Amino acid sequence: MSQIEIIQIIEQIKQEITIDSNGYGKASIRATARLADVQDSSLRRALLSAALQPSALAQSLIQQGFSPAALETWNEGIPDMGVAAVIEYYAFDAGRYCKQQARLVCKAFNRIGVRAWMQDIMGWTKPATQTQEQPSTPALPPVEQRLHTLVLAMKTFSRPKSSAIAL
Repeated sequence: MSQIEIIQIIEQIKQEITIDSNGYGKASIRATARLADVQDSSLRRALLSAALQPSALAQSLIQQGFSPAALETWNEGIPDMGVAAVIEYYAFDAGRYCKQQARLVCKAFNRIGVRAWMQDIMGWTKPATQTQEQPSTPALPPVEQRLHTLVLAMKTFSRPKSSAIAL
């Protein structure tokens, strides 16, 4: 899968992401599955298995501090930190089910953070809580600029190690 295809997926799932007033993001199961390059039905089944007989993914999420009961509510939306954990699982821990696309997405998100990415693509800004006059903040860059930044980050991570510059 190319970076351009990943960018297209990101544009397609944008409407399946929400940000609450505190800046916490949620993505649909379908959006999360698309990012990880897995079937949304498989992801849904894995999450629903948490209470009775947890799948390997559910076990991984539980070990990271998510409760089995919480995983069952993710049908209503997966919290941003859960999205990151699911993508990381399919990138590195899913054994024969590891996905190259999940690895590329995970590496790119490690740079900017899933929460920051969701806030950015949705144009979310923290509400002002002070009554004092706030200095104006610059507008977010256009979608094309954000996508370009993501492509550059993904290209950096997809280069062969021999071409990496030693620091």
